Amino acid sequence: MNLIRLIYASVARDGLDYSELRAILRTATTHNESNGITGILTVGNGAFLQGLEGDRASVNRLYNHIVADPRHTDCEILRYGRIVTRGFTEWSMKLVGLDDQPTAKRRALVMRHSGRAVFEPGQMNGAQAAAFLDDLARLERRAA
Repeated sequence: MNLIRLIYASVARDGLDYSELRAILRTATTHNESNGITGILTVGNGAFLQGLEGDRASVNRLYNHIVADPRHTDCEILRYGRIVTRGFTEWSMKLVGLDDQPTAKRRALVMRHSGRAVFEPGQMNGAQAAAFLDDLARLERRAA
């Protein structure tokens, strides 16, 4: 299998609410399970940062669909490349919100990987975004 990871940032549409985020999670979980894709979606401060893993063709098709979604704008690929092992194996899609009373540990991750007190994934480079998502996934595993 040609296993890849794609990480992108985007800006959430104004007014995007919790029910829409839950709908994204439900749709993504179903789609990703049936297409061998794993991933994590982080949302906060009006922005998204998502990591997707799977077969190159499946991830590319999914990303092309995501770009057209009107619930966000300004999609920017921060990192794309071949991987040997998955980093998000437990989740067809994990949703992590950073706006509702984020833990001190989550805030520390944002600061460590971006140098900013607020979540602004569009200002991260690919290495920062990948390290942030990897550390966030480790944190979420320990919390579960």
